[in-house]
Amino acid sequence: MPTTRPRVNLTLTEMEQRFLEAIVTEGTTDYEIYVDYLRRAGLSVDAAQPTLADVVHVLLELGLQRLHEEAADISYAAEAAAETDADRAVRAALRRRHAASAARAEDG
Repeated sequence: MPTTRPRVNLTLTEMEQRFLEAIVTEGTTDYEIYVDYLRRAGLSVDAAQPTLADVVHVLLELGLQRLHEEAADISYAAEAAAETDADRAVRAALRRRHAASAARAEDG
């Protein structure tokens, strides 16, 4: 059955190969960390030992998540740096109005 997912060939360094082999070897600390991550993420932990491809998929997902978080941090920082005194004054006024409205709602 043909796959609709693109295939990628990887050439691993010796260190990467050893790292991945440690993750797929049951009983190693790396394996236990990998399985624990899958459980905490709510992902299926099959009875079968993970393959190198399984581990690469998880590591790629983790890397993509981290890159997304870093991009969001950079975006938020750029937005904050571009904020003017007028923007801060408007935000402060809105905050005061919201607080006053909430206080009235509690009293009412």
